[in-house]
This record gives sequence, C-alpha cells and structure tokens, in this order.
Amino acid sequence: MGMKSKTPELCVIGGGAAGLAAAVEAARAFRQAGIPGRVTVLEQLPRVGKKLLATGNGRCNLTNRNAAPEHYHSADTARLADILERTPPDAVLDFFGEMGLLCDTQADGRVYPYCYQASMVLDVLRAALERAGVDVACSCEVAEVEK
Repeated sequence: MGMKSKTPELCVIGGGAAGLAAAVEAARAFRQAGIPGRVTVLEQLPRVGKKLLATGNGRCNLTNRNAAPEHYHSADTARLADILERTPPDAVLDFFGEMGLLCDTQADGRVYPYCYQASMVLDVLRAALERAGVDVACSCEVAEVEK
C-alpha cells in the first residue's frame, strides 16, 4: 500500500465470509461513486474462506428467514434488534442473488445454497472479488494498523 498515493485504498483484514462480502461491497461503493479506489483483502491463512467451507456442516447456512432478536442470547438486545433490522434475511439473499447464487429455504427458515455446498458460496464470493477488481493477499499476517 503506497502511503503517498492519491488513490483511496481500503484494506479488509480477514478473508472469511464477512471480510469477503465487505470487500465486494466496498469495491462496488467505490465504483458507484466514481472513485478509482483500490480494495485489498489481507488473509493470514494460505487461502480465503477456510472456515466458510465448514459452516452448516459443509452446506453453509446463509441466513434464516425467521431471524429475530428472541431467537438469540444477547446482553444488548436493543443493539441486536438494530443489527437484524439493518441486515434482514432478504438483504443477504439479494446480495448473493446478485452474484447468481440460487438458494433454497427450508421449512424452518434456514437458507442454504441450492446445491447445499458451502464451496459454491466461496466460489461465488471469489468470482465477485475478481469481477470487482479486489486484490487478495494470502499468508499475510497483520501485526499493526496505522493511519
């Protein structure tokens, strides 16, 4: 990362599901605003998405259509309610749907990729990173963050 660069740069620390999604959205935001910014994911492991592959017993439960504060344990229920309101299940499904991921909703509200393979979710995220021009640096340990 060039410290004297005039081009906005954003580093996302961690190549898990949240980090990859954040990088895709940040690159989209730069593009929509007409900003020639650069987004880079920094991942400590040799490959992004390792934990994602194990979620939902390898099936990757993306969201739950019945998500509500009363289904969670939290010391701060107001904050939890705010988070769930800002990121409803439909927003999650829209995010993945825009990338072409077909999903299946079970009777209990759990949502999985239609193929029931977590690897498909990772493949879709990695393809979205590539289309958005996001750089990915693996085997990269972040020891300190400075402005």
